[in-house]
Amino acid sequence: MELKSSIKRGCGCLLGAILLLCIAGAIAAYVNKPKWSDEYGRRFTDVAYGNREHNTYDLFLPNDAEQKDSLGLLLFVHGGSWMGGDKKEHHGDCYTWVQKGYATATMNYTLLNEEGASIPAMIEEIDACIGQIVRFAATKNVHIRQMVICGTSAGGHLAMMYAYSRSHQLPLRFTAVKVGPADLRILFPYDGNAKAEDLENLAFSCTGERLSASSLTPELLDSIKLQASPVHYINDSTALPAIFAYGENDWLVKPDHYHALQARYESLGKPYDLVVFPNSWHTLTDDKDCTMRYDSLMSVYCKKYFGY
Repeated sequence: MELKSSIKRGCGCLLGAILLLCIAGAIAAYVNKPKWSDEYGRRFTDVAYGNREHNTYDLFLPNDAEQKDSLGLLLFVHGGSWMGGDKKEHHGDCYTWVQKGYATATMNYTLLNEEGASIPAMIEEIDACIGQIVRFAATKNVHIRQMVICGTSAGGHLAMMYAYSRSHQLPLRFTAVKVGPADLRILFPYDGNAKAEDLENLAFSCTGERLSASSLTPELLDSIKLQASPVHYINDSTALPAIFAYGENDWLVKPDHYHALQARYESLGKPYDLVVFPNSWHTLTDDKDCTMRYDSLMSVYCKKYFGY
């Protein structure tokens, strides 16, 4: 009941989808519990990048990090419907890629059920985290010069928003996203029976601004949701190389999301790879061949765009 209450305060009209996305994130967190080995490199956990409770990250540096003048960083942003999840969900990814010679990190961020939190504020926290990672690594004589941003589910949405909608502290070579909502108008269609409080919370979550329910017409709500949608910001100058992975049977983040991304990239003639998991839903667990293809593409992209 406590979880339901906090979700309802954040965005009650979306309760069903949000609960299911949180559950999906929890499943992913417990399916795989990787173990760290000091042979992989050096690790630094729960490093603070801000003053709020969830402003922490875990950083993993390869053994030869000090010898690399153009070290690449893979930053992973966790899912959980913007209301749950934890950076530990991506420890397995971090352990895998640090062994291949890249710096890796996974971060927490302020969630929507916390006071004053919004999607724009989360994107600002990603930027603050990146800056702190670079500064912290420098104290260890490690110089991170370039990066990739990756994310799953809500974390994939935030990764794309960071990639497409703002400037970057480090050269951003590509983005890699699993089941990230690309268009919030698809994820959260208009609900004519929604309560006024829920509409106001939705508007604040998307914009960080307080708007009265009386002003939130269907047209304005669509505009607000589009403002928080990655696909809205993809253009000729922002469409960096990308890897997208989606489940054909995902009824939470439906195939319409990857269709929208695919259409935008095709219209611009920009490089991307799309991996559709034909038998999988949101957790992408039912197509091992697709998982292998996604991992292979990550290796290809890292070598191509990092240069090593």
